Amino acid sequence: MHIMAIIPRVKSLLQAVPRPLGTMLSYVPYRLRPGIGPPYARYQRDIEIFEQLESPQKKGFIVAKIQRLLRAAMRVPFYHRLYQAHGVCPEDVRSLVDIANLPIVTKEMLKAVPLQERSFPVRSRYLTNTGGSSGSPLSFYITISLIPSEWAHMHTIWSKLGYTQSMLKLVFAGRNLGNRSFLYDGLRHQYSVNVYKGLESVLNDLRKITRNTSIRYLHGYPSAVAEFAQGCERFAPDLVDTLRQTLRGAFLGSEYPAQVYRHRIESVFDIPTISWYGHSERAILAWEKEGEFIYHPFQTYGYCEVVPNPDTGGWKLIGTSYENFASPFVRYDTGDDVEPVEIRDGILISFRVRSGRAGEFVRDRRGVKISLTALIFGRHHRIFEIARFVQVRQEKDGEILVIVTPQKPLTTGFVFAEWFDTTGLDMKIDFEIVDKPILSTSGKVTLKVK
Repeated sequence: MHIMAIIPRVKSLLQAVPRPLGTMLSYVPYRLRPGIGPPYARYQRDIEIFEQLESPQKKGFIVAKIQRLLRAAMRVPFYHRLYQAHGVCPEDVRSLVDIANLPIVTKEMLKAVPLQERSFPVRSRYLTNTGGSSGSPLSFYITISLIPSEWAHMHTIWSKLGYTQSMLKLVFAGRNLGNRSFLYDGLRHQYSVNVYKGLESVLNDLRKITRNTSIRYLHGYPSAVAEFAQGCERFAPDLVDTLRQTLRGAFLGSEYPAQVYRHRIESVFDIPTISWYGHSERAILAWEKEGEFIYHPFQTYGYCEVVPNPDTGGWKLIGTSYENFASPFVRYDTGDDVEPVEIRDGILISFRVRSGRAGEFVRDRRGVKISLTALIFGRHHRIFEIARFVQVRQEKDGEILVIVTPQKPLTTGFVFAEWFDTTGLDMKIDFEIVDKPILSTSGKVTLKVK
């Protein structure tokens, strides 16, 4: 059995362990953990060494990674046809200039062909999808071999706020926990918070946890963490006092960290925050290395570049995933509008996001605010397998309309409930099929519509 194949088994076992055992396991360094250890250590070394390299060596590192990926991409029908049509010979790619001559790939181009034509049957691949803030879904494969790189780079980001793997986190994402307020995850040494449950009930249960446990970090969607901070301030000032004594920071991901959310979190708990830019396609990971809202891409994670965007006057953010050979992303247009802050010797050093993924909410029957990012993307609904766009409208608390733009006409009597996870939601959910998504005044497909 390939060593990476044991990761899912280890993951399932560790996620289910009780907290006392999980606490002990949290002291086992990732570099020594089964399956993930050796590649995790290698990626950590890459991160450290890359920082010390001169520009020619950095370019050599990037080109070598791209060359390896292109050899794999040529086995994928979509890329084989694309490069032939553009007269591109991947074997001739020997510089960043050569990489810039490769055609840019968009989400729409990938969605226009069947999944199997843009994928390759590598070992241990599994299907996932992403909608992004626009609600436009894309299904693709990833492999467990991407996990070590993800952890090595994320731990580097969190370490800026003093994080070590034995420190307990409180995580606000979209995981469905049923009637439970929290679920302990022994693999990641964290408590996942039920963001669909009434906040007052969650706060009461959190008091029990904090009696003999020190929560060191908050982690999750900025909108959800900010809502938690506001709830603590309003309903549980005693918890604010407790958490102020133990918290060391907050990690904000998956949404653009709007200043209103960030300020609320920092002021209520008197802690620093750090944010990063990433997406499910795993082509780019960038972090606030030196200051707020300026993102430094890890060129050891994937190749990140910018090209002018004449439609907006800004720049397109283009990413290439080094390690995904199952569904390659080569010069992939993320769809985000950015502005380069620094480019050094042809390598993008940092950028600023011009239009970010700010969080929005809907309310259930009790008036509980639920992050739309958590509701729509945190659960990875099967509906993304058949939808081009998913949007949400709410005119009354406790009721939402999910507006679906299908990839192709749906059969009569299509049962949406089988494709959209509603468990644990105190809401009436209706569905509407439209031929085209609803556009904002600026022409953008937004997740929440009026």
